[in-house]
Amino acid sequence: MNTLHNISNQAELEQLINRYFDGETSIHEERELKQCLADCPWSSELIDEARFTMGYFVTHGKEQRATKKSHRRQIIGIAASIAIVMGIGATIFWQQNHVDNMCIAYVNGQTINDDDAVMAIVKKDMNNMAGASQIMIDQLSSLGEAIELDNK
Repeated sequence: MNTLHNISNQAELEQLINRYFDGETSIHEERELKQCLADCPWSSELIDEARFTMGYFVTHGKEQRATKKSHRRQIIGIAASIAIVMGIGATIFWQQNHVDNMCIAYVNGQTINDDDAVMAIVKKDMNNMAGASQIMIDQLSSLGEAIELDNK
């Protein structure tokens, strides 16, 4: 793969840098620019500033995107846990009020009709979800502290 692609001299590179920061480049041109900045021997104030700026965006931007994805996944996990707990609670409440106080659970393809056994399963699952939710909250807190330290 030719590392300099269509950029054959320093003047073309500087012109492409200006177009990039004016928002006038295509995705292909941006890729060429990044590759050229990483590999080319030319140097000027504009080229060095572009290397610094784009290098910062490349390394720091990836870290921020990974952090945002991780943060988003944690929030989705917490929301899913809350939704499951609320669903279980609503189901139990509905069953107690509409099915003559009879509890039924389906576990691994088997029906469990014993009220105490069903309630023990529900309690165990709710405790597991509460523990997982607490772990996620602790991780989000640690993540927030790390981001604050990064921004200092």
